[in-house]
Amino acid sequence: MSDDDLLKNRDYTLIIARNLASRSEEHPWHQEWIEAQASIIDLAKKCQEFSLNGLTLYEASGFLKKYQQTTVEQLANLLQTNNSESTNTVIQTDINLVEAIADALSHYFQRKAAGETQPKGEIIVVILDQHGIDGIGELQKLIVKATTMMEKNEELGITFIQIGDDAITRQFLIGLDDRLTQVGAKFDMVDTKYWHEISRRSIIQFLFDAILD
Repeated sequence: MSDDDLLKNRDYTLIIARNLASRSEEHPWHQEWIEAQASIIDLAKKCQEFSLNGLTLYEASGFLKKYQQTTVEQLANLLQTNNSESTNTVIQTDINLVEAIADALSHYFQRKAAGETQPKGEIIVVILDQHGIDGIGELQKLIVKATTMMEKNEELGITFIQIGDDAITRQFLIGLDDRLTQVGAKFDMVDTKYWHEISRRSIIQFLFDAILD
């Protein structure tokens, strides 16, 4: 089976968890979000090619918003809007990030029980810039529970893409990526990368890593 075959007939969910403060032009990650935009859109285009039902998109910054059966154009509009809005209000995305992932996982298993999921499963891509290390426990429990409901490792994968270089966020992601089986997960369903690791020549491998790396 080729990589392409493993990625076809899946559902794809993208979660944008951006610290609202980084919309300000003075914020050190503002420019990184702008530079990452093309790579994120290229990734979403490839996901859309493999998905029969369009994309599910969450905006997990501030108020949680969910868009179902949407397109890359909606994602591009969201990214451009976020880049053009400035705010001096620092709002962490911790609560909404957990809420978004919980909803995405719950939605997947509800559809699976009803026989409405795609044959190969689903890939969830989370794009974030900041998350406190104290939030790792809740997400670990959520993801560990999800693995117990999976039938095989390739069924479901979550990839976290980090924008910026926040060290605490990196610790948080490493904890999710490397320690899941140590805390009882049936499968290691999490992969983490920096945004610049996405390239047009390696998007297929990038998605493949989400379920097998």
